[in-house]
Amino acid sequence: MVTEADVRAALDRVIHPTFGLSLIALNMVRVVRVSESIIEVDLVMNCPGCPASEVALAQARRSLAALNGQAVKLNLLPQVWAPPWE
Repeated sequence: MVTEADVRAALDRVIHPTFGLSLIALNMVRVVRVSESIIEVDLVMNCPGCPASEVALAQARRSLAALNGQAVKLNLLPQVWAPPWE
């Protein structure tokens, strides 16, 4: 079974096109839940709906689905994301 560490490692390879850093490095991943049937991730994005965020989310979905074919649910939280360097 996929673990939280596996999910975080996969998301660490997803590079946000605007910032050139991973979703993990940018602290966009808030909560990871894994069960036998689904991988669920709570995230915040810099601008939900903008093209760069949509690219990052699509990459995240593909990366997580490739772990073992489980369903993937990405929950966008209503929080405003701020870069970790601010």
